[in-house]
Amino acid sequence: MSTFYSETILDHYAHPRNWGRLPSPDIVADNDDPSCGDQVHLEIALGPDGRVAQVAFEGEGCMISMASASLFTEHLQGKRIADLEGLTEEEVLGWLDAPIPPNRRRCALSPLIALRAGLAAYRRAAGG
Repeated sequence: MSTFYSETILDHYAHPRNWGRLPSPDIVADNDDPSCGDQVHLEIALGPDGRVAQVAFEGEGCMISMASASLFTEHLQGKRIADLEGLTEEEVLGWLDAPIPPNRRRCALSPLIALRAGLAAYRRAAGG
């Protein structure tokens, strides 16, 4: 097994957190990477205070992309839209607790790519 499969990655892949769909999401986002087959569907429900109240994901793909999506959902809880917009690739990669080789970065960043698309659609729908 490659060294970039940390205990964190193995655990989140085997036991994904926040798997499923939400009844009334405010933000819906998808990222499909045809070059490797990773697919991430992300849903976010905002609370009355504008913070992430619930988040869920579904998808299929490699161990890194699915573990990253699971970790990603945990880190979004309670965040404001501005916090979500400010997330960096380095933050997301750091959550995986393992060195991610350059050829696997797109796998690890799949949920961030989905989130960015979902935020852009949310802003357009809100008129901003």
